[in-house]
Amino acid sequence: MKVGVIGANGNLGNRIVKQAIDQGIDVKAFVYMSECLDKRVVSIEKNIFDLTKDDIKDIDVLISAFGGGFKVDPIINKNAFFKYIELLDNTDKKLVAIAGAGSLYTDNTHTIYEYQSDNHPEKLKEISKNIRLGVDELEKTNSFNWTVVCPSRRFDSKGGYTGEYIVGDKCEVIYNKDNQSYVTYDDLAKAMLDIAKNNLYTQQVITIASKKGGL
Repeated sequence: MKVGVIGANGNLGNRIVKQAIDQGIDVKAFVYMSECLDKRVVSIEKNIFDLTKDDIKDIDVLISAFGGGFKVDPIINKNAFFKYIELLDNTDKKLVAIAGAGSLYTDNTHTIYEYQSDNHPEKLKEISKNIRLGVDELEKTNSFNWTVVCPSRRFDSKGGYTGEYIVGDKCEVIYNKDNQSYVTYDDLAKAMLDIAKNNLYTQQVITIASKKGGL
């Protein structure tokens, strides 16, 4: 299997690349204005919106760790999902794309999304709203195989790798053994790779939590 990783130089993307290479998976790393931190892979410097079908013709799974950040128009996060559809429409490739906890319902009543909640950080509201709008568009698509992966409310870059996680497949916030909505970057990277390798959760929006921790 060969995977392409968008955002391979970021906090999440770098972890996906490292774990993939450690597992013997062939990786094509897409970066923007940088290079992949893992020197075992060649970086291809290209903006996500400049990618073409030709750029991904040799891969089996496209894993996106793309995030627009805080310094650009939040609509870029919605447009990323439109780009995925453009790239993979009517192909036999799989997409595994990161979204955000803001794309999930707050609980099992499915009344409001996280980004609509008063508890959602104000600086994330427009970003999360646009991600959700992008996910909405992707959910209308059945011309290729896709999975959207949302982290938990607390997405911890310093928590390290545990290798144990739980999956929620009802598009709502989930809690681990410590009653926390919590996941580490490394555990989320593992989950995304597991989904890619085993072709799991076809055309579903799921969420990941580390099995324990977050206190």
